[in-house]
Amino acid sequence: MDMSRVWPIVCQYGIGAVLCIIGIGYGLRGGYLNLRLAQDRRLMVTLIAGYLLMLALVCVFTFVAPFWPNGDMP
Repeated sequence: MDMSRVWPIVCQYGIGAVLCIIGIGYGLRGGYLNLRLAQDRRLMVTLIAGYLLMLALVCVFTFVAPFWPNGDMP
């Protein structure tokens, strides 16, 4: 596996995670998010779960799916 497939994932999800953490930090510090409220906790769980699900899906299609058989087997 060459790095030309890996670097886009690192850039998109690595830099995106850093920016998201910065935004969440400022939201918590500024009072926009309050983790004592159930609605805000659900929002955080949804954000984290969505990030991990999309990362897993991209990794499957980048690293695993290219090696699946294409169905032309006799």
